[in-house]
Amino acid sequence: MLSTVILFYLCMTSCFSNALTDEYWAFTFDSSNVNQLEMGSSTNIKFSAQTNASWENTNLKIQIINSDEDIAYTNQQYFNLPSSNNDTLGTWNFSFNLTSEFLGYTKLNFRVVELENNAIVLVKNSSDVHINIIVIRKPQLIDRIFVICVAGLMSIIFINLGCALGVEQLKLCVKKPITLATSFFVQFLVIPILSFFFAKLIFPNSVPMQLGVFFTGICPGGGASSVWALLLGGNINLSIVLTTVGTLESFIMIPFWVIFLGQKIFVMGEMPVPYSRIATSIIALIIPLCIGYSIQRFLPRVSRIMIRVLKPLSSCLIIFIIVFATVTNLYLFKIFSWKIVIAGIVIPWTGYLIGYISSIIARLSKPDIISMTVESGIQNTGIAIFMLKFCLGQPAADITTVIPVAVALMTPVPLLIALIIKKCFGKKEEIIENPDPGTESMLKNKDCEDTIETLDSENENEQT
Repeated sequence: MLSTVILFYLCMTSCFSNALTDEYWAFTFDSSNVNQLEMGSSTNIKFSAQTNASWENTNLKIQIINSDEDIAYTNQQYFNLPSSNNDTLGTWNFSFNLTSEFLGYTKLNFRVVELENNAIVLVKNSSDVHINIIVIRKPQLIDRIFVICVAGLMSIIFINLGCALGVEQLKLCVKKPITLATSFFVQFLVIPILSFFFAKLIFPNSVPMQLGVFFTGICPGGGASSVWALLLGGNINLSIVLTTVGTLESFIMIPFWVIFLGQKIFVMGEMPVPYSRIATSIIALIIPLCIGYSIQRFLPRVSRIMIRVLKPLSSCLIIFIIVFATVTNLYLFKIFSWKIVIAGIVIPWTGYLIGYISSIIARLSKPDIISMTVESGIQNTGIAIFMLKFCLGQPAADITTVIPVAVALMTPVPLLIALIIKKCFGKKEEIIENPDPGTESMLKNKDCEDTIETLDSENENEQT
């Protein structure tokens, strides 16, 4: 019993003496002028170091470690400490200039090192204290014009979608749900999960790029999918139905994936999840859709005119958004690297592959397989750019735009190759249509609308 007490006493004495002799370093800094820096600006940062350590004839220095010098750089990396110190509570004050180079995020960490012949031989202390540096672009008029144009053009596209929305046709499609279920499985289950892992794999240290890949992957299909389905001999009517249903499903699935997986990316970047902005952007897309459907219900003639005028323009409007985003953000080509090209390839091309395999497993007809493959690979990059611009703050909103632009550039490559092969080696045959009950009803309704419109025109001519 006595030996146990003595051993316990020796352990406590040893721990207490170690606690007294442990060295500590504390760093404090003034971050009031480092919240956000504009590109090309410079600021002075003051910091102080405090320690209880003592040393004799030792070349100690404080080193600043910059996580990304392409974003911002300091005019000084090492700060001299006295060669000897016997003060039990030594404090030293320093300052340095920080110059912002390009938009993005970087961190400044502090540590104490021992140097010999200008080489680090020992790291005395690595502090967890760091300064978060955010560099943004100076707001310009062209940026406001771009945001207004994106909002206006997306509203026009969704008003047109509401005018063309056929509720009865969608009900009939539900009675034969294999195609819709396959499309939902590919677009809103497989591709979002893969885009999350692609983002982590390709950009392990860049949160903005991860967000760009992830937001592009959770967007619905659309864009020019109907055009490509027509050119490649697919079922054009099925393509239209899949685009419509996928857009409606995205109003639920985009917030779901942002909360379920996107939150992990935001936490990694010490960024709050913009729930209110995401909800606002979803509502901003639902309102024009409801307006378009109201026009269809109460002003059918106006709705038919809008469909004929705006439907061919929808793909052009999305292309215009992508081109406008590229032109207004030309500075982003400075960060256009092979990783961004890979990200632009893996999302649509993986979608094509998974859509094709899923269609084969579901035993769809050849035209339906073509439409399903095209619809699975073509992401609606217009919605991705809209969400990124309106949901994220700066500079993330600017940086992430490069991903949907890269996806839009890489998406048509396999389709162009398939079209060239079809034109050169394929047999000339008429476009095959194998519509399901919903699309067949859509055709009948369209013929009826054309007949009614023709009769109305003849009546007007007789009255004249």
